Amino acid sequence: MSETTELSIKGESIQSLYGSYLKEIFLVNRRYQRKLVWTIEEKRSFIDSIVKGYPVPLILLAEVKTEKGRKLEIIDGMQRMNAIMSFIDQEFDLGDKYFNLDTMADTKFLKDSGVITQKGEALDRKICAEIVRYQIPLSVYQESGDSHIDEVFRRLNSGGRHLSKQELRQAGAVSKFASIVRKLASNIRGDSSASDVLDLNAMKNISITNRNLKYGISVENIFWVKNNIITKEALRQSQDEEVIADIVAWVSSDKGLRSSSDVLNQLYNFNTEGEDESSLFNSIELQIQKVNEEIVISNIQTVFDEIIKLVESTGKTFNALLFENQQAKISRYFQIVFYAFYKLLINEGMEISDTKKLIDLLDKAGDRTISLAAGGGNWSAKEKQTQSDALYGVIRGCFIKSNNNDPARNQWITRFENILMQSSTEQALYDFKVGLHKIEENPTALDKDTFSKIIRTLTAMANTFPGSTGYCLLGVADNKATADRHQSIYGAGYISYSSFYITGVGAEAIKYYGDIDKYFTRIVQLIREQPISERDKDNLARNITTVRYFDKDVVILKIESDEKPSVYESGYHVRHGSNNHEVKPENFSELFARFQK
Repeated sequence: MSETTELSIKGESIQSLYGSYLKEIFLVNRRYQRKLVWTIEEKRSFIDSIVKGYPVPLILLAEVKTEKGRKLEIIDGMQRMNAIMSFIDQEFDLGDKYFNLDTMADTKFLKDSGVITQKGEALDRKICAEIVRYQIPLSVYQESGDSHIDEVFRRLNSGGRHLSKQELRQAGAVSKFASIVRKLASNIRGDSSASDVLDLNAMKNISITNRNLKYGISVENIFWVKNNIITKEALRQSQDEEVIADIVAWVSSDKGLRSSSDVLNQLYNFNTEGEDESSLFNSIELQIQKVNEEIVISNIQTVFDEIIKLVESTGKTFNALLFENQQAKISRYFQIVFYAFYKLLINEGMEISDTKKLIDLLDKAGDRTISLAAGGGNWSAKEKQTQSDALYGVIRGCFIKSNNNDPARNQWITRFENILMQSSTEQALYDFKVGLHKIEENPTALDKDTFSKIIRTLTAMANTFPGSTGYCLLGVADNKATADRHQSIYGAGYISYSSFYITGVGAEAIKYYGDIDKYFTRIVQLIREQPISERDKDNLARNITTVRYFDKDVVILKIESDEKPSVYESGYHVRHGSNNHEVKPENFSELFARFQK
């Protein structure tokens, strides 16, 4: 064993683990950790094993140092840890009975404080006491450096029993290619986060669930599953990332690439030896470097969003649009459509000019235009090129040259949804308002107090830490009651996404200002009147954006941290969770020291 490595193995009670969980000691690094994808049934089975006293696998943790002190990064056992904590937190039952919150001092305190509510019929306290006394085997690995942790994770799962081959490729991979695939996959699934490292407590908000729970993402609503492109089980095994990896490699390569497990291994430099095997990896990295990682992501995201909008407008799934009789698996057909659209939208700088005709041409295109060989395994570059060129030729007449030279401006469907989901894990940096007028019958004037609070909140976000970015979205309600009230006042419906309700500000803008442009101009004027620094006024005014989410107009106010704290009316505010707190004069030095570091 390395002299720098210390390994301690011990048993720790669930009660003790839950206490550490409440203190936010446990971290999840999304650079290598798999998605939270255990079903409720799998969680129940694990808790049942504990109730029956069966042995459970060891949980491996790495002790890491952070700005907030010592933390424990979960290397192996995230799904098990989440199952334990979510059972105690009343998120699922066991045999129609829920964990009894009176069992532990911590849960009783949370119950008495109204933080957690006892659900349904409580499980017998004697059984719950046995659960919290159960000793979970832990191994705490003390090691400096991410590369060591990544290697431990890979070796633990190298037998393939825990992770799919794609998850092993992605685990700990730090190349530009792997980073692009990771970001795009999370963006499209909807489980993206602002940071790679999250508290275990926050992971549930972006977990993928097979039930319509109040948190997380329903697997049925994820683009790939919703459109019958890949199955739920295939998503759990990260087949969506394989499809995206194929797409990223195709658009980044100066020559066509076949699709195969071997090619994916080379793209990730995974289990390859020698210069010849790594040449593809180096070639794609160089191509990405030439274009820029963010531009590659932006271009691919733009095409995805155009396809999403088009399919949504038909009222059909992608599968139903392409085939008379829906196929079981059509990920290759999706790629053909994607490559044809990419050539038109990105390579040739065009935009859709005739949506109706385009839909007509795509209708049953899987039966009459695209002709792919049956079977799996390798997919030749020649067939990819031939079939995408054939579709390109059929639909090209539905596109015209675009006047918009910035494709990133059109990729707001997925980016907007990502901002909503990231707010569930980074509450301190996000705020939502349905608009700038009170939600009441015929308010006579804009609510300046509300606007002032928005700007004060944004300065507090900027003070969270150096380099932070804060958002306030106008046209989004974070609860149904507010959305329903907005609908009753303006007569405009809303779009539900996860736990959010997108009302848009269009109805408010038209009613009080005539159109969205005048509404936008009024906001810029109000920013200039706020008691904040000239730097922050300029930063807010330059970063304000109006985006179109389907038929809803949303205004995004964005602030970026300065080299020193942001002031509001000669005072300073910071953000704790979703609440603002004014910094007391005796704590000014601590706030400024944070930025000096």
